[in-house]
Amino acid sequence: MSTFSIQYIKTIPLSEMDSALLVHLYAAKLSLLTKKQRVIFDLLSNGMMVKDIAQHLGLAEITVKVTKAKVMLLLGVTSLQDVAVIGRCTSCSYVTQHL
Repeated sequence: MSTFSIQYIKTIPLSEMDSALLVHLYAAKLSLLTKKQRVIFDLLSNGMMVKDIAQHLGLAEITVKVTKAKVMLLLGVTSLQDVAVIGRCTSCSYVTQHL
C-alpha cells in the first residue's frame, strides 16, 4: 500500500469505514491489549461510563481512567465514538475468531 493511500485512510472517519477495513486496521492492535484492557475496551465500546465500569469490576475509578487512556493510545484513537465504532466491529465473527 502506498504512503498516499495510508494517509488517505487516516483521514476517513472511522464511522464511515467499511467493517472489513476496520477489521484489517485494528485486529492486530486489539490483540495487543491485556485482558483487563480488553474488558474495559468492551465495556466502553458498549457505552458504559467509567464510574460504572469501576463499580462493576471492583476497581478504582482512576484505574479505569488510566486503562482507558492506554487503550485509546494503543488503538490510536482520540474519542469514545471511535472506540464504539471499533467495538461494534469486534462483534464481527472474523475478529472474534482471530483475536
